[in-house]
Amino acid sequence: MKKSLFSLLFLLAYMCFQTAVLAQQDTKPKAVNGDGDHPNMYVVGNKVYTENIPIGKKIEVFSIVGKIVEEIEITTSAGEYFLNIPKGFYILRLNDNTLVRKAAIR
Repeated sequence: MKKSLFSLLFLLAYMCFQTAVLAQQDTKPKAVNGDGDHPNMYVVGNKVYTENIPIGKKIEVFSIVGKIVEEIEITTSAGEYFLNIPKGFYILRLNDNTLVRKAAIR
């Protein structure tokens, strides 16, 4: 009886440990299009950060009603650009329609 109880307790502890390990693996942040050569952009505060976007392209910033409020010309493949727009919700689009992002300026 003691042997089977010990085995059952050991098995339950092992299963709980495995579940905790699997749960920790799923919490890693996943990059959006951050896997190499694909263009990527993200917004932090009032800044747009770009990665792998060809020089000369433009980022169009739309208000939620669809009006263009700002255009940013890309000068470096990976860069940081300041947004001079009021707080609110916006849509950022690369002018060749290959990349679209939602952003909240706070």
